[in-house]
Amino acid sequence: MQRDHKTINRLLAGLIFAIAFIIYFLTIAPTASFWDPSERIASAHTLQIPHPPGAPFYLLLGRLFAMFMPTEYVSLSINMMSAISSALTVMLLYLIVVRLIRVIKGHPDTYSVYDRFAMYSGAAIGALAFSVSDSHWFVSVEAETYAMSLFFTALVVWLSLRWAEIHDKPGNERYLVLITFLFGIAFGIHLLNLLAIFFVGLIVYFRKFEFSILSFLVASAATIGAFLLIFPFTIIQLPTLAGQFSFLTGGLLGPVAFFMLVVGLLAFGLYYTQVRGYRIMNLLLLSYTCILIGFSSYTLIYVRSMTNPPIDQNNPDNVDRFISYMKREQYGQAPLFTGNSFNNEIGDIDRRSTKFFPRRHSPDARHKEKYAEYSSDWSYFWNYQIGHMYFRYFNWNFIGRSSDVQDTPSLLRYAFSSDPPHADNPAHNNYWYLPFLLGFLGLLYHFSTDWKRAFSVLVLFVATGIAIVIFLNQTPFQPRERDYSYIGSFFAFSIWIGMGASGLLFMLRELLKEKLPVAIGIAALLLILVPGRMMQQNWFDHDRSNNYVAPDYAYNLLNSVAPYGILFTNGDNDTFPLWYLQEVKGIRTDVRIVCLSLLNTDWYIDQMKNRWNHDAPPVPISLTDDEISRVEDKYRFQRATDFWRPREISVPVDKDYLRSIFEEPAIGEAGDISSQLVTGPEAFRPEGVYLPDLGFGLPVDALDDEVRWFYEGNMLARDSEGNPIYYTRVQDDLVLDIIKTNNWVRPIYFAITVSRDAQLSLAPYLRLEGKAFRLVPVRSDVNYGLLDPAIHGERLSRFRLREVNNEKAYFDENTRRMLDNYRTVITRQSSAYMELGQPDRASYWLRWGEDLIPFTTIPGDRSSRITYAYRYAQAQDMERAMNLASGSEVEAFGSLRRGIERLDRLENQMDELRAQAASPAVRTNVSRRRAIENELRSLNNRIQEYSMDLSFDNSLLLVIQRIYFMDGNNEEALRMAEEVTTLTSGRISFPTTAEDSRNRVERIFGS
Repeated sequence: MQRDHKTINRLLAGLIFAIAFIIYFLTIAPTASFWDPSERIASAHTLQIPHPPGAPFYLLLGRLFAMFMPTEYVSLSINMMSAISSALTVMLLYLIVVRLIRVIKGHPDTYSVYDRFAMYSGAAIGALAFSVSDSHWFVSVEAETYAMSLFFTALVVWLSLRWAEIHDKPGNERYLVLITFLFGIAFGIHLLNLLAIFFVGLIVYFRKFEFSILSFLVASAATIGAFLLIFPFTIIQLPTLAGQFSFLTGGLLGPVAFFMLVVGLLAFGLYYTQVRGYRIMNLLLLSYTCILIGFSSYTLIYVRSMTNPPIDQNNPDNVDRFISYMKREQYGQAPLFTGNSFNNEIGDIDRRSTKFFPRRHSPDARHKEKYAEYSSDWSYFWNYQIGHMYFRYFNWNFIGRSSDVQDTPSLLRYAFSSDPPHADNPAHNNYWYLPFLLGFLGLLYHFSTDWKRAFSVLVLFVATGIAIVIFLNQTPFQPRERDYSYIGSFFAFSIWIGMGASGLLFMLRELLKEKLPVAIGIAALLLILVPGRMMQQNWFDHDRSNNYVAPDYAYNLLNSVAPYGILFTNGDNDTFPLWYLQEVKGIRTDVRIVCLSLLNTDWYIDQMKNRWNHDAPPVPISLTDDEISRVEDKYRFQRATDFWRPREISVPVDKDYLRSIFEEPAIGEAGDISSQLVTGPEAFRPEGVYLPDLGFGLPVDALDDEVRWFYEGNMLARDSEGNPIYYTRVQDDLVLDIIKTNNWVRPIYFAITVSRDAQLSLAPYLRLEGKAFRLVPVRSDVNYGLLDPAIHGERLSRFRLREVNNEKAYFDENTRRMLDNYRTVITRQSSAYMELGQPDRASYWLRWGEDLIPFTTIPGDRSSRITYAYRYAQAQDMERAMNLASGSEVEAFGSLRRGIERLDRLENQMDELRAQAASPAVRTNVSRRRAIENELRSLNNRIQEYSMDLSFDNSLLLVIQRIYFMDGNNEEALRMAEEVTTLTSGRISFPTTAEDSRNRVERIFGS
């Protein structure tokens, strides 16, 4: 019988793995994705240094997976690591549920056929439900660390339960030593795995000790001590001590000697405790040694950084920088237990007092506005950090998701609504509460039958969920959804889904009289209603098999840049795909990518100045290495030069010098640009080199003699008299320095994703070329930069947009927004031809763009659709103009109606608060009065925000009406005017004549 159980159990585990893997294989991203996966793939491909704290073991595995693959399949092979890891995790979840049921009901040899079926089917339902859960599926089909990290967590949990079964047999300690080794290995993937130590500690305690309050407290303290020994002592403090060892020994010994000393002490301890027979101490030392062996994968970061690879974040090639890298110092650290926090009475961070458990700690102005909406730190913690940033994600996975639009809620209140919000969103997924209810049933069943193991799972659930929320202490307005951080918690809850399915069948045994066919029917129904429903709802928005947007975006941006250009990018999302394309595909390695967010750090500036990057020469920077090492000193604001005085900036244009480069006879072959670059570590030297492809596409004599513009800077604060005080960021200083030092030789570009303030008010000198703005020494009064339709059209013609017009492909909100941005550069091309009096060419480019990026697959925001429609109308392509305009009208009116209703509600709330503020009870209560004043300020800000939204809705309706007038459909245009007047009770003036309509729309778009 035992053999039968083993065989069946293994076959079912293999089947669960196969099902999960097939799901992930069919929906896996075929290439790099936005955010971190692009960097992960690029770094793993040739073992480079990603952002802190790195993932060296992941990089080593990625290199192993990729090294034998053709270049075309490198990204897919590294993505496949996540698919395999996740499928193994699902299999382990099945085995974990089986183990937990064995603890309750004994060995399966003693089961009836009915009970065996109940155990196997319940475990399978729980595992399959987790396999298609929202957050886990998301990380299973891209190159991220969370899937592999969770696999190690699941493996540790399963090994702990396996140890518990044989804890009294000889050799059982091998499992505990293996678990500690896995902890060490997992540090090289993600630190989240360490949180499973609390589960392991409880399993050991409940097996080795009888429960009592005292023994439980001692065991808990020991587990917490073990956690602190590993993190932060081993991971953070041990390298720190190594760095300080030279100082402590008067310079006699260094870090290498320190680590040799640690190894020597451990070796002696192991030998001594083995000889003396101190088994417990020997086991502890052996376990700690295994942790260090696993942790040693981090030597990869240190060693590879010494080779100065192209991606070398933080440059951790010495002890100090390595420690900074491990501590993630460049990201800052949020206070945990004590610190300053927001005070509602003063409307600011209170620096005069220290609070316990500070949650509202950020001094950012936007964050403080958000903090004011909460009455206390506890309110912010519970409503935003727990409610919005954890339970909302929990609901996504087990109740339903409203949409993929960032910060939209779950379907907690709308699971059975006939008209839920965002019902037409492609990621609107509704599970009818069934996974949650089954999991809650499993929780109750587990606690009622085996509270010790149930409590252990509960601790795992909390440690990988709410405990992370407490530790991260997140600020508002996160740049992306963070649900992937909590997949360990969702894994723990899925264990209870399996326990619930099995428990339900166990509880129905007597009622069903152990009739197996009926049990099979119930299990099949649960399979269909829980994992089946989840898979059906989630498939479309988790299928990335047709998503090539990230590498295509990088391809289009790089090919928008002239040879040997310097390309300023904004941050991770528009930089990592470029790194991927250069490092893995070897495309446009002559372009030097300069990430502005990293340009605020000394190590990155040093790399830009002193290193070649493949074919791209160093960036021209005039700062000395010593000045670079002190660039961040300016933020102390102790010197006059640390501040900025708004003024005009002037950069001369040496036309004789440029003429000698761009227009004089060639030295060498004119067409071979790369052969005329100086090789080696020297700076780019253009003297006497004929580089026509680097020119501006204009005669040198057509350039201005100087580039002059006014730059205000960034406001820091106000002085005692209320006058603004300005400053510049390090990145601003460096951009200015690069522009001046470059002397107009190498092409300089800003990606279109770079914000206007990061462009340093250079808009009059920017020329749009494809997906980037080139800095050109020719001033223009055009709001959004110059545009040469020949140059811009040549760049557009190179664009690659694979599968974007495939209606079966899914693109998330971030990707849709990125694709919608393409329409701006396309409509600019159309407008340029309209200004030249060539409506046919204007219409051609609009149709070309819509064929590549149809509104049926990428609906775009309302502004882009209406702009596209208006440009069609200007080009006299009225059929397409009317299709887009009429299709947008219903949505625009609906938004206007909702906006009016919201504004009315807020104004009523304002009136009520003003009445409260005027009452004698409040006027004499300073604390209450200030709280109401803060609420009034917050409401007023929201009213202004909604008023701007109404103005935007009104503008869209104005353009739609103008298109009706242009089409000669005056009746529809006048109907719109009447409807707007009725809807807004006359608060919004709307045109009633074609002439008035034309004048107003031209104020928006120009003539």
